Amino acid sequence: MRPPKLPKDNELLKLEAAGLTHKEIAEKYGVSRQAVTKRFNNMDRYARQEYRDVTPLLPWDLTGHPDKDAISKHESMMGLRAFLRQRAQVAITPRSELALRAFLSHVLAGEVLELDPSQGVQWVRRDEGRDGSLVIRWPEGVPQDERTRLFRFSPGQREATAE
Repeated sequence: MRPPKLPKDNELLKLEAAGLTHKEIAEKYGVSRQAVTKRFNNMDRYARQEYRDVTPLLPWDLTGHPDKDAISKHESMMGLRAFLRQRAQVAITPRSELALRAFLSHVLAGEVLELDPSQGVQWVRRDEGRDGSLVIRWPEGVPQDERTRLFRFSPGQREATAE
């Protein structure tokens, strides 16, 4: 096993804070820029940073799910997180805005997002008795609490949400 060429994580963070790019760090240590970026990603430095504030609000526990990464990156999940960020009055990126528009088109078409243990996330027809005004199908066995209000939507909110 060859010794690592890159320094410890805290040293990499200091170099980045000093203004060095990943390319410059790579050149300094004789590795590829991709190797440096991979180390930062492994530190969870950049991975989905913009969604960390809303992910704990989700009623679905994805820890240990075999398709956790695929589910998290799914377009509909990106739209859901953008919906939650917007409800919390937090700015969203242009990419998230596109995902939000696609998300809202499903909601306005009478669908809710559901997490199926075997199928992953999928759009299903709204069941008024079960789903009410929620944009997701709340999982059975998970009590609805104060965060439930963030998942409510009415067609009258369309104009305010799309801006």
